[in-house]
Amino acid sequence: MTNHAETPKGHDEDGNERPGFRAFETRDDLSKYGSNALLLFLAQMRLGIDDIEAFAANALTDHSNDKKSDLVAVVNDGSRIVVAQGYFSKTAKPAAPDNKAADANTAVSWLISGPLETVPDTLRGAAEEVRAALLAGTVSELEIWYSHNLPESVNVQRELDQAARTADALIKREFPEADVDVTSTEYGITALEAEYARTQAPILVADEVTLDVPGGFELKADGWSAFSTAVSAAALRALWSTHTTDLMSPNIRDYLGMVRSVGNINFGIKETAKSEPENFAIFNNGITILVNDYELDEATSKLTVHGVGIVNGGQTTGAIGELSASEASRLDEAMVMARFVKCTDPSVLQNIVRYNNTQNKVEATDFRSKDPIQERLRNEFSKVPDAEYRGGRRGGASDAIVRRRGLLPDSSVAQSLAAFHGRPNLAYNETRAIWDNDATYASVFRDTVGARHIVFVFGLLRAVDQAKQTIMAIPEAGRTDAQKRHAEFFRARGSNLLFVAAVGACVETLLGRPVTDRTQLKFKKNLSPAEATVAWQPLVDTLLSFSKNLAPATDQGLKSQDKVARALEDFAAMVEATRSANPVPFDAIASSTLPAATTPGAA
Repeated sequence: MTNHAETPKGHDEDGNERPGFRAFETRDDLSKYGSNALLLFLAQMRLGIDDIEAFAANALTDHSNDKKSDLVAVVNDGSRIVVAQGYFSKTAKPAAPDNKAADANTAVSWLISGPLETVPDTLRGAAEEVRAALLAGTVSELEIWYSHNLPESVNVQRELDQAARTADALIKREFPEADVDVTSTEYGITALEAEYARTQAPILVADEVTLDVPGGFELKADGWSAFSTAVSAAALRALWSTHTTDLMSPNIRDYLGMVRSVGNINFGIKETAKSEPENFAIFNNGITILVNDYELDEATSKLTVHGVGIVNGGQTTGAIGELSASEASRLDEAMVMARFVKCTDPSVLQNIVRYNNTQNKVEATDFRSKDPIQERLRNEFSKVPDAEYRGGRRGGASDAIVRRRGLLPDSSVAQSLAAFHGRPNLAYNETRAIWDNDATYASVFRDTVGARHIVFVFGLLRAVDQAKQTIMAIPEAGRTDAQKRHAEFFRARGSNLLFVAAVGACVETLLGRPVTDRTQLKFKKNLSPAEATVAWQPLVDTLLSFSKNLAPATDQGLKSQDKVARALEDFAAMVEATRSANPVPFDAIASSTLPAATTPGAA
């Protein structure tokens, strides 16, 4: 990746290495995002994004009329909203400009309040998504970020804190039933390095902690030892008050917060701790904690641990930690089953992190990783050039921030399949349901879906995203009228998946022949995902002319099935009426796609 600054940002002025910025500089896939590249790197670290290109396509809002928002994302199944500013300086400065931090006030105001018709087109889709999540009551956190490559400053944080107060007041006024914690953070050099260190270090909290325990037992093997016991929930709450999410450096995900619903895991943990603390130990699965070392003083029943990293039980700890003083009045009665693990074998340590994340609601894909269909697909992908498909299996703890060339992220594979086969709403709004619900999963990952068909539809999605990036990279003043229409379409949330659905809906017209089973469509040559993207690009660029026919379905985030259906019909009608006028891109795809024509004279 070309350095964004005149001096290497992988080292400070004294020559000391900055491993976080060094890792960022290796990410040549982010360079095309310009000043937002570092912001996306931060998002990948903080949010665990597996497909940064798909995330950027929907979350970036940077535009001359974006009302001071560079990125808006609704993540974690609607429980978390992130509003972010990005800045990258090419010269050394003592601090980032605080006026850009102040812009966050403007950003949250436009996103949360006021008539939607007054919100600029460039931001309206984001505002609709934010307000819908707040209205649904799923949001527990709204985070305001300012990402840059300079030292942090008091003035910047002061402006961000004001933006947080503004957002909090607006939410309470506009959405009085919502229960949302609003935070603001400046991610400059120090904070970004700390975030990177957190992704690398299994144990970030190095403190020595002494706990009262009711005895216990120890197991040992080559490279590891473990002590099983129980600890006071009050002690966990005290740890959380000091270290918060740093406690969970080995955990795949941070504490997810609490959606106020009786069906929410963390809400249930909190309610049990409040109302039935004496039964907490038998209602809860307990926690697993990585430590650098531990010693038990049997005479005093005290366990001293050196370093604390909660690898399993982060949701338990976070829910207990969020209890107010009044809610925690009986917390001394609650005990939590706990296992303290010391491990010196790096390969075993990585597997401890991987396999101890099944209690929490981490990723729905985890529960499909051993499914026969995913096993088959992984085997088939071993024969696809320059492709990596994990099918629900997790990589290492730091994989989210390392460029994986040829990786087909599980989420994007599921989305492209669902969209191409006629369900863009499912693809955009209910991605988790694809993995969670047996019937939905079976309808998307059918027995007839093969690796090369996935490359076919995934390449289409990537080509659509590439078309969007190309359009958005053109300065607004330099866009033609057609390009302005395309840009307006792409600003809508979920527009890329709707476009994939439109292509799937009229695939017979595109290919010029009947298609009895769309899951059998694939390229004649065994193309890599990158080659598939290139193969689709000319046709995608041609079909953009009809994007205005799809626009009416995007005003509600693809949630209106009737609007989606009508939009797909209108798009298909336009393709059918005009295919003969420009047959070259259509015929190119038709001639390179299987199943081939079976009748004389067919395309």
